[in-house]
Amino acid sequence: MIVRLFLSGLLLLAHSFLPANALEVTAQGATQRQALNNALRQAVEMTFGSDIEANTLVENFQVVRQQLLKQSRGFVRSYEILRQSQSENGLYEVTLNADVDDTNLKDSTRALSTIMQMASHPRVMVAGIDEDFDALSSLNPDFQKLTDTVELILKDDFKFKVLNKDLIRLESQNSYRFSDRKNNLKRARQAKADYLIFVELVQTTQTSATLKLESLDLATGHTLALEETTFAAEANPLETAHHHVYAPSAQISAAMVENLTAEIYDTGQRFELSFFKFDPKTLSFLEADLSSLPGYVRHKMAAQDKNALSLSYWSMLETGALHEHVSALLKAQDIPFNFYMRQRSLTYLFDDPMFE
Repeated sequence: MIVRLFLSGLLLLAHSFLPANALEVTAQGATQRQALNNALRQAVEMTFGSDIEANTLVENFQVVRQQLLKQSRGFVRSYEILRQSQSENGLYEVTLNADVDDTNLKDSTRALSTIMQMASHPRVMVAGIDEDFDALSSLNPDFQKLTDTVELILKDDFKFKVLNKDLIRLESQNSYRFSDRKNNLKRARQAKADYLIFVELVQTTQTSATLKLESLDLATGHTLALEETTFAAEANPLETAHHHVYAPSAQISAAMVENLTAEIYDTGQRFELSFFKFDPKTLSFLEADLSSLPGYVRHKMAAQDKNALSLSYWSMLETGALHEHVSALLKAQDIPFNFYMRQRSLTYLFDDPMFE
């Protein structure tokens, strides 16, 4: 008896034979259903790795988020359970043959590429932490390999700009390797990252471990996604974790892409606007007048002192158009300035005629 799975989620029972190229996979889970879903997801991931060309893995973020990550069954034409059991520690194990339909995967569009280009490939920092009492040390060299794998998925499959955390650490005033949330969060903001990914590995029992990944939007401080994956790890949990890191990494990446999509199409793109060496009166009128520009959505103060102002600014405009309107504000007040731009970071520096 074979369960046929359609994208609509309907389940039909039918007698059939699996094709010769069906994949045999084994997966575990806290429940029998979870073990089955993990096995189906693993079959889809194996198809990704063998059949999809490099850099075309997830060009359509909607397919990835709604089908692969949420409905892995939707890509499986049929499957047959070969073996299933429950270990002494309570984990369920399922071995099955699966026939994966990769047609929809290969027919992906340029949706993700377009969104990432519009968002200027947001900056992401990945940090290992070990705040849980049973967490493995994130300062372990093998843990670095795990976070490197997460970075690779973010960069290659989802087109984020991944920041070099070691370079950031060396360039900071305190080059200590932090393993806590608070200091890594502070360091990510200093590096002007858009998102921060926390990676933590907890020894759940003597024979199992839980991999935790969390993505934060640094503009709001909100958690976008939190994924936990429990797996059997009797020997080396850090080594075994590499075999389970793709699915949660892809899920948190999809959550960030969804957040970007909402910004771009619903709440505008986020820009970083900075004004330096301006007098306080100018800065005061700037903050007020920026809210009246065409395409304005909202803004959030990042930093301010007597002669400088920095803020996160959401607008429906493209970068060039926004610069034109900001420049017009300054020119209307006969304020001389120099302008610098890096992606969606716009910096205005007062050009004091006294020092020409």
